[in-house]
Amino acid sequence: ASVATLHRGLYVKAAQFIASIRGGTGDRGVPRAYLDALAVFTDHAPHQPVQKVAEVLKESMQLGGWPEAELNAGCDLRSIESEPLASASLAQVHRAVLQDGTTAAVKIQYPELRKEMASDFMVFKTMGAQIKQMSEGYDLTWVVEDFEKNLTRELDFVLEADNAEKTANELAHLTPTVYVPKVIRKLSSHRVLTMEFCDGLIKANDPAALHQVGLDIQECADLICETFAEMIFVHGRVHADPHAGNIYIRCLDNLGKKRPQLVLLDHGLYYDLHENDVRLNFCKYWKACCVKDSKVMQTLGQRFAGALHRFLPLMLSPWFIFGGSGVSLSEVLSAAKGQLPDTIGIRDVADFVVATREGGANLIGLLHSLGYTRGLLEALGFSESRRLSIMLKYAMLGDMPEPPATPPMLTWHQQLSIRWRVTLMGSHIQLLKPLVWPLQRFANAQTAPSVWLLLSLPVLFAAFSVGVVAAWSQPEPLRKRLRIA
Repeated sequence: ASVATLHRGLYVKAAQFIASIRGGTGDRGVPRAYLDALAVFTDHAPHQPVQKVAEVLKESMQLGGWPEAELNAGCDLRSIESEPLASASLAQVHRAVLQDGTTAAVKIQYPELRKEMASDFMVFKTMGAQIKQMSEGYDLTWVVEDFEKNLTRELDFVLEADNAEKTANELAHLTPTVYVPKVIRKLSSHRVLTMEFCDGLIKANDPAALHQVGLDIQECADLICETFAEMIFVHGRVHADPHAGNIYIRCLDNLGKKRPQLVLLDHGLYYDLHENDVRLNFCKYWKACCVKDSKVMQTLGQRFAGALHRFLPLMLSPWFIFGGSGVSLSEVLSAAKGQLPDTIGIRDVADFVVATREGGANLIGLLHSLGYTRGLLEALGFSESRRLSIMLKYAMLGDMPEPPATPPMLTWHQQLSIRWRVTLMGSHIQLLKPLVWPLQRFANAQTAPSVWLLLSLPVLFAAFSVGVVAAWSQPEPLRKRLRIA
């Protein structure tokens, strides 16, 4: 945390990632102490006085002699607050009032950022080269190269404005439930982004604050999961940074009933899943994981992640452990806790990420975004069964070359299929959970039995019980013969 505070820029970006990526890995992934220390960087990173960012702001606005002189009627702004509303890795946001009285949020890029980040990346590349030398060829320099490429795109606020407007158009059918603040183009530039100001925002990972304003936590979590699932499976565009500093909930009054509105901020970077048909194939892969179609999982998994495709289901959900064969009982316990199995180490995860990149599908950005949203949902107590149901719903709706821009309603048959598949997955894990210790202790078992065997046990027990009762209800001679036998 102290390093990020001192050096800002790239180091703050890394702190944001660590603070938000925990979802689905449990405390083995990122310890809680690290999350608590780094959470501040999602929206309250170190900022600069408004006087230092004034020159950048003047690139897109007429501000007269400000900040030395007062703003006047000839300026584009009537006023601007000196303290930022929020500050992050690349920019800080100030509330301002335009000359027509409109309240706006002005995002201003840090003036020295490009120069600082050039030297920061040089340091990171040097560290990567040293790690490669020390680890006998384990190359991490590509991580820095990808990071640099993506951050270069994020530094262009014109591109961010384009992304915001495209996302607003794609999700227009969800208005007013989902909202993207409008961009004020005439007061924006490559380093300044002026947007409509939204008040009453509540962090999406703060259940206490959501409950305090009268919102249903489950409804808020449903809205987050549904929206991001649609963006992935139907539209094939993935918000790169859906952490708590960019995803908010606002309370709307709908005929006396309080309903949540999801407000999406920071559209600087999106991942396009249309390249190499990743969107369509990911729909098919998610469906295969839910129905335990090992053949499709292997075929598409190899395309996505090469030789290490067996790790991909577990990166998506611990419940997908039954997609292959030979699932260990210890892995079942980890799945019941919603965590990665102990059998997967940090080196396995690193190798998997490398294989995913080399496979050509470039799923790293998608997995990154899914980790963020899982972290938000985990903070709201969202169940894994509900998350998988929603994701499966949109995987089914998106499983076509050109899905409709407005997803249709599922048929009753499709809804029943989703409920059955997810219930079957959850039942397999929950039925096995109390049996793990007896199976390991008394049967010396290591591999999990199939769900059909588990479901047959109550039937066999009931049949045995009926048989015993029937035998003892027979006439006395039969009971005597049974005793003799």
